[in-house]
Amino acid sequence: MTGPKSATVGHASEPDAHGTLPVRVLIVRHGETQWNADGRIQGQTDVHLSDRGEMQARALVPRLADELIAAVYASDLQRAWRTADLAVEGRLVPVTRDPAWRELAFGEWEGLVYAEAAARDPEVASRRLRHPARTAPPGGEQLGDLLDRVRPALQAIQSRHAGETVLIATHGGVVRALGCFFLGLNLDAAWRLTAGNAGLSIVSWWPDGPILESWNDTSHLRGADLEAVPDTGLVRPA
Repeated sequence: MTGPKSATVGHASEPDAHGTLPVRVLIVRHGETQWNADGRIQGQTDVHLSDRGEMQARALVPRLADELIAAVYASDLQRAWRTADLAVEGRLVPVTRDPAWRELAFGEWEGLVYAEAAARDPEVASRRLRHPARTAPPGGEQLGDLLDRVRPALQAIQSRHAGETVLIATHGGVVRALGCFFLGLNLDAAWRLTAGNAGLSIVSWWPDGPILESWNDTSHLRGADLEAVPDTGLVRPA
């Protein structure tokens, strides 16, 4: 493996010793919904952005202004693709909607607050907090299922966009799973990674490994009373 590399914001990285270039991956969690504010588990229920969530998404415009974004991918759930649309407003870059980037399916828990889900299925809820990679809510997915679904779409981005910057607008569970993937962590560590609404994480993905440049940056929301509801990763996984 070659030594550490650096990337300059807004510009293509220098090639490594083999002449290869990284993909600069900008990962954004969708803006806030009313269900987020209420603490309800969304999963794959197609909940729209609240007015506050739309403002959070628009706050990404100046944050991303220096990024030369070549392609935009988003979950086909409206809270994600709408976030992408607003974040790149004014750019001539289409948003590609792809169901691979959907949130983890929470099955029978969708629409419940976490306390209701835990009271309904206490053993599953307890086990899932410890082992989300291999524990699914009733009728839902394990986190390992989500990563299996996302990985081909992610690898396609790597093969198509060497030397380019790509924006992915997706969901909290996906963001955490990607964090584990890029850092080489077991998926059971996923809920230890925070993922706030409209939070931005940046990865330079080289052929010989990724470099995490930033995680869950929400600085663009400060000063405008737009900071997201607290996100522990344990009780607000959607």
